[in-house]
Amino acid sequence: MARPASQSLSPQPELRATKGALDQRWIELKGLIVAALELDPRQLRVDADYQSDRVWAGLRGAACERVTRDQGGASWVAPLCEMPSNLFAWLGWQEAWELTTGQRPYRFKNMGLTVYLGKRHEAIKPQFLRLEWPGITKWEGPEVSFQSPGAGHPHWQIDLMRSLAQDHPADFQPEPVEIVEDFETALQEPTVDDLVRRLSVERMHLASAAPWWLPTPSGDVGRHMNAPSDLLALSRWLNHSLLYLRQELARCVVHA
Repeated sequence: MARPASQSLSPQPELRATKGALDQRWIELKGLIVAALELDPRQLRVDADYQSDRVWAGLRGAACERVTRDQGGASWVAPLCEMPSNLFAWLGWQEAWELTTGQRPYRFKNMGLTVYLGKRHEAIKPQFLRLEWPGITKWEGPEVSFQSPGAGHPHWQIDLMRSLAQDHPADFQPEPVEIVEDFETALQEPTVDDLVRRLSVERMHLASAAPWWLPTPSGDVGRHMNAPSDLLALSRWLNHSLLYLRQELARCVVHA
């Protein structure tokens, strides 16, 4: 049974900050990420790009390698943890704030963690999954709200099936004179395996904080829809998310 859609207006407040608070935040987040990933602090930094209407922060440094995201565009990723058979899990991290007005003009837009799988110094690194926390802001229309009505915040999204489909090499196509149509084959129904491989699971928002066993307070938009209360809460979430990802990725094996 589908969860009911969220209200357009949320009773939870927007998260806002000054430029000075954000400048200090990038310094603190560098230390947090370096410690969680057990990296040399000289090989990783947090870069913030202040634009006319927003600021974007991401990872850079000698430890990073460049990847192409599923939705297009390049990103820098850092080694998250080592995996079997010389594989590594790679972390892409981005945080965005919108520039508005007022004493604390920057409004939290989104934090996203993206995990890729691949070897060092190799271009092919399929996008595996995302852990995202969109903030309360003006996603659609003039009023502030949660993004994607009814979805969990924060949430997981699974990208691996789409990544593998995109990376799959094109099947060999013979010259036209060599084509022999097999009408029996052409009329066959697609198999379950075919259908599952083409299923768009990356559109699902899998709630990562959903105490549905608790009573829902009156007027609450949903136990699975949460907004960060302050900068410290957002940093704690990032730190524990990184530690949890490393813990769970360590359980992975490569089957013979």
